[in-house]
Amino acid sequence: MPQNSFITIGLNPCLDVNCFAKEFKTDDIIRISKKIVSAGGKAINIAKFLSKFNVDVQSVGIAGGFNGTRFKNLLKKSGISTDFIIDIEGETRENYNFFLKTVQSYDSMNLVLP
Repeated sequence: MPQNSFITIGLNPCLDVNCFAKEFKTDDIIRISKKIVSAGGKAINIAKFLSKFNVDVQSVGIAGGFNGTRFKNLLKKSGISTDFIIDIEGETRENYNFFLKTVQSYDSMNLVLP
């Protein structure tokens, strides 16, 4: 690795699923107007941030199941190598973020699945 390179280690990566809605009513269906899915987790977020500044970064971690395959594909699209992402049994977790459009900003709610 070059002199200015980093390794991030993430043993609990996830798929970040960001959902945007215009309104939320109790006892009603939440209609999502936009959904963005990306590879996430603290170590992965750091790797993606560093890569935006052309820093050489390698991520080490684990991924499993359908979500793990999707996670690795999204990571590759972000420009992060998956050479050291180890396949495991089980399923990579999902982290759902709901953003409700208010007058000038978004209110948010976070739901983490195992």
